Amino acid sequence: MDPLLDGLVAARAAWLKEIVAGSDAEAIWLAGSLGRGAGDAWSDVDLLVVGAELPLDDAVLTLEAPQNGPAGGRYVGAMYDVGSLPLWVDWYAWPADLPAPRDARLLAGDGRPGERTLFEALDHHGRGLPLDAPDTVAFTLAMVPLTAKFIARGDLSSATAMAAMLGVAEGTPLLDGLRYVLANTPGSPVVHALVTRFLDVVAAADQGQRSSRVQAAEPAV
Repeated sequence: MDPLLDGLVAARAAWLKEIVAGSDAEAIWLAGSLGRGAGDAWSDVDLLVVGAELPLDDAVLTLEAPQNGPAGGRYVGAMYDVGSLPLWVDWYAWPADLPAPRDARLLAGDGRPGERTLFEALDHHGRGLPLDAPDTVAFTLAMVPLTAKFIARGDLSSATAMAAMLGVAEGTPLLDGLRYVLANTPGSPVVHALVTRFLDVVAAADQGQRSSRVQAAEPAV
């Protein structure tokens, strides 16, 4: 594993422990792949918070998207600087009367999970209304590392579709296209530096996967 990526895994765990310890929420649930115990080094953090404000003060980038969260609650995506690489967190302000997803894990407080997955619960309960004027710059800066994550995992179909949403021309090498998008999107130097390093780590991981495939394809002598 790349030392920077290895450091991100450790920083993610330390950040999560600190967030839970410092919260006065009625409950905090860990959802997504990490909540299911199926996360990897590239996994984002999905947190449901009941009865408390979302702790966004330390975020270097936030993306408000009510349609991604529950009606009567809130969704905010946030990027945190936890060292050399960015940590992305999907925050859900979760209504107290809405059961948590069945595959979420309780980190603090009281509660029992319901019978539906996260997206099933949102669809059944109802989602918030989209903003009239979404922040396209924040969306782009959030989508660049998210797209790169799928490249690192070898899911090129998803990465290609997401890159097209960002305006990467068909046939352009995906990481080259993402670097171009990043370079032409305004934003804070901190965010640009974090995302640039993330793309570098993904490029190294992608090259390592290509080398492994080539070696595996070579006939034994």
